[in-house]
Amino acid sequence: MKELQDILQIVRRGPGPFALATLLRVEGASYRRPGARLLSDGKAVLRGSLSGGCLEGEILARAAEVLADGTPRLLRYDLRGDADLVWGSGSGCEGILEILVERVTGLPDWMIWIEEAWSSRTSLRIRTDLSQEKLGMRSIPRYPGASAPGQRDECFEAFAAPIALWILGAGDDSRPLVRLAKELGWTVGLLDHRPAFARPERFPEADAVRAGQPAAVISELPLDDRTAVVLMTHNYHKDLEALRHLLPSSAGYLGLMGSRARGAKLLAELAETGLTADARLHTPVGLDLGAGGPETMALAILAEIQAALHGRSGASLRDTPAAVSAP
Repeated sequence: MKELQDILQIVRRGPGPFALATLLRVEGASYRRPGARLLSDGKAVLRGSLSGGCLEGEILARAAEVLADGTPRLLRYDLRGDADLVWGSGSGCEGILEILVERVTGLPDWMIWIEEAWSSRTSLRIRTDLSQEKLGMRSIPRYPGASAPGQRDECFEAFAAPIALWILGAGDDSRPLVRLAKELGWTVGLLDHRPAFARPERFPEADAVRAGQPAAVISELPLDDRTAVVLMTHNYHKDLEALRHLLPSSAGYLGLMGSRARGAKLLAELAETGLTADARLHTPVGLDLGAGGPETMALAILAEIQAALHGRSGASLRDTPAAVSAP
């Protein structure tokens, strides 16, 4: 997500032209998954990667060719066995990679479609034509299904809205949470009932900073299944007020900072009014990473949100069968 956001910003700033390489398909193991991108000016990598280092030099050479003649290229690299050593890195990609390299001048329509989908927090699927006569042309499919198995002249890519994080509580311990979330490409907003704390200059990286009582503001927030809300007001009654409005909401993740005893007391009081928590509520908030300060606590919170919103356990990859590849 952050990689593509940065690429779109570079292309928008210009002047270009740029060469954009996109990993379309992978057979076997690969350091990167389909959808990974690399932007180049033909001389250097400006942003992104397609492998663990085994192909970047080769892709730069093909990028220079594409910039010179304007003709897109569909490339296929077989890095199984000892082939990775031939490319010079020994990074162990161990798969077959199919990569589209194309020239980009100005912001093409398909990039605008993605930005509009992100802004409206809607999902989007884009079809890329891989036939020789229309190589690299994009369109929005009119039908929901994917291409037929084995069909090689088209590729589909799905784009989801960025994770949105709302932090309730604008104390100093919220600052690293904002900074790290923005590094991940998330949208971040803060809400605090104290106007002296809820000031944009205290959180320059945040997309929104709002002052107000939870009951008055939460109902106005655009909460959906890719939205996480973390309560760190350090005020029992404000957390109670907020949870009364958050538990019935569509937010995909709720995190409550504080001790287990404090969380249990809040939930017991809510239960008396007929409100019960579900699996979305994490209290105490965060993974068990040995956090000892605001920065490490922010890491633990964001790691738990990332895992929860992607249906993962947050366990060590060593102990899970999950695929090992960089997004």
